[in-house]
Amino acid sequence: MRENITVAEAISKGKVKLVYLPMVILFLSIGLGFYLQFIHYFEGWIIGVSVFAGFVLAWFAWSYFVVEWKIWAFENVRNVHELKRKAIQNNLIWKDDSWFKKTEIIRYDQKQKLKQLEKKFLEKDVYHDDLNVPKETLIHYSKAAIIFGLVLGGAFSGYAIYILLTTEKEYFYLLFLAVGVYFLYNSISKLINNSPQIVINSTGITLHKQSLMKWQNITNECVESRRSGKHMNYYLVLKFNNKNIEFQIDDLNIDGEKLESLMQVYRVRFGKNNQMQ
Repeated sequence: MRENITVAEAISKGKVKLVYLPMVILFLSIGLGFYLQFIHYFEGWIIGVSVFAGFVLAWFAWSYFVVEWKIWAFENVRNVHELKRKAIQNNLIWKDDSWFKKTEIIRYDQKQKLKQLEKKFLEKDVYHDDLNVPKETLIHYSKAAIIFGLVLGGAFSGYAIYILLTTEKEYFYLLFLAVGVYFLYNSISKLINNSPQIVINSTGITLHKQSLMKWQNITNECVESRRSGKHMNYYLVLKFNNKNIEFQIDDLNIDGEKLESLMQVYRVRFGKNNQMQ
């Protein structure tokens, strides 16, 4: 096993085969249906057939390539626990107890290979220090997110005020005004708030308006993505003294990958400090 592929590289390659390829197959099938209906080769029912066929073919593509990707990824990536967690978050694979996992197309030799690779899950993931990371990192609200909120709030408020002043009985636009005021208030509050929302170092993690959580009492720290309608939200999640902690990071000046990388580095430093004592 070479183990020279990073988790990010494996996830990126997995997206090509397990997300983008099935999507291309689906859209091509739907597009073919619309084309055949457009040239009057078939009646309108062909569109429904093309949509159904597209889903079936896309699912078949995922079912065929997913096992191939898992074998390659688990064989060439050292930190298989992180890889599996992120593969599930990115919708590349299903959880072990999911019924959809049974739709994987797997040969006997592939099944045996995956059983051999299960031994890697008996080992903990390994991380290393990064000298480019400072002794302490302060994470604040994102200036870009604040500006976006100010612009959006100003646009909603200005448009609503204009309509309310130039027309009669357009009370519906009071809702626009309320939305605009909310965005403005929220953004201005963040703008004048100079205190860090997350402080992280080799001692532990401090969340805004909370006490320091030391590394020796923290477990299972990671960043989780959760879909809410069409939007994806990101949360720092961890267990502190066996209590589940969640902290949304969407409006902060850091992304999930970078935050996870920082936590890995500071935990490594915590371990080194304990060994020296």
